[in-house]
Amino acid sequence: MPHTSISRFGLILAAALVLLAGFVTSAIYLTRPQAQPVPEELGNPVMATQIEFLADAMKRSAARIAAHPQTLACFATAAPDVCQAQAANLQALNQDATVLFVTDGQRQLLPGFLPGDTRQLLANAGRGSGATATATFNLSLSHPVTGADGKRLGYVIVEQSVPQLQALFDTLPLPDAAAYAELQQSGGGDTAMVLMRRGNQAIKRNTRPTLIALAGTPWQIAVWRPVTPVVESVAPYLLAWLVASLVIAILVTATILAVRNRVTDNLRTLVKLTNDLRQQRLRADYPVSLAEFQSPLETMLKLGKVMLGKQKEVSSQARLDHLSKVNNRRSFDEKQKELFATLKDGWTHSLLILDIDNFKQVNDTFGHEAGDQLIIKFGNALKTCLRNSDFIARLGGDEFCVLFPYTPLDRAQELAERLRGNMPESVELIPGVTQKLSWSGGMSEFSRDDREENEALARADAALLEAKRGGRNATRVRAAA
Repeated sequence: MPHTSISRFGLILAAALVLLAGFVTSAIYLTRPQAQPVPEELGNPVMATQIEFLADAMKRSAARIAAHPQTLACFATAAPDVCQAQAANLQALNQDATVLFVTDGQRQLLPGFLPGDTRQLLANAGRGSGATATATFNLSLSHPVTGADGKRLGYVIVEQSVPQLQALFDTLPLPDAAAYAELQQSGGGDTAMVLMRRGNQAIKRNTRPTLIALAGTPWQIAVWRPVTPVVESVAPYLLAWLVASLVIAILVTATILAVRNRVTDNLRTLVKLTNDLRQQRLRADYPVSLAEFQSPLETMLKLGKVMLGKQKEVSSQARLDHLSKVNNRRSFDEKQKELFATLKDGWTHSLLILDIDNFKQVNDTFGHEAGDQLIIKFGNALKTCLRNSDFIARLGGDEFCVLFPYTPLDRAQELAERLRGNMPESVELIPGVTQKLSWSGGMSEFSRDDREENEALARADAALLEAKRGGRNATRVRAAA
């Protein structure tokens, strides 16, 4: 199976997050609010509202005039006095408007009315309730006059000026500074006459206008807005995606480096624990920073403590004599070597070799079981009567040795005499068999003149032979030459 590094995982994660950021940015771009055909700020401008209100008022006024009894009487009789009286009434009610009565078919003005722009009004009469306008910003509309029999008698034409049209057009809000607007009056076909204009006329060549019809009038508002190129519209989203990708890359890189460093540190801690176990030691603490390593570390630490305990137990057993439970000959050699190496630093050490008196006789008389018990009891007595700092070892058979570390020979002699005085007089070996406990000893001191570490032991052994020849149960001393 190929190996995968933390860095590769980080690269895969960063790539996935960058792709996800790209999808999210694309979704935001595709679902962004689109420009409406009629901008909200132009949907119902004040200008359109006021003009449409004026046209609607003129339409309703024309309808009321057309249905008035005096108007019907004027059309029915064409009498000058009747028509003039109605004209006077209408003039008194609305001095800003011009009202004309036009007969059907003949298109003649009835007497008593101001003609106004007579030619244009007559040309446009009879087009239902449609409105017309002139370049002087006058708005006119016609309404049919119908008799009691339902026959159409003619038309009422109402004409009124819009003096504030320029001011209203100036209040028209443009979507932005680069926009352009026109007030147009529809002409024949697709042509339109421009009455007023505002803004940047240059953009008219490249874009199509948004048209706002003014209901009840022949006018309309045309607005051109600059078109944002696709590159410019996409650029902010692309820049946002690049910035998000850079942030993702930085965050993922920082996270991966932090995780890798922590994992490395925790692995080093585990390696340190392993090395300590190999050297049969444990430290007080093995700190880890990741929780994932805490449980394995605790398990390894528990196993290591059990293993070290068993190793120490095995090692301790290997260094003890199996019968007397004091140190064996191998441990003695190591300790003697250790003490001999300190002589060059000026330290002084002494040793005592002991032989159990009459041990062979006990073995021959009562058997090896009694002899073993004598060795065990003698070892226990030595451990009880000597200092904790004294090193006791069984060299073999019934021969024991005591090392007195950092103790001059004269002081060691005092300790040997105290040992002899504190020893029990007798011990029970087996039921019914009691043996008097006595020993012979030879003492010597490590000397800086010794070339080998066993020279002090040899001198003590020679002193032991003198003690045995002298009748046993005594200690002899042989100092270095």
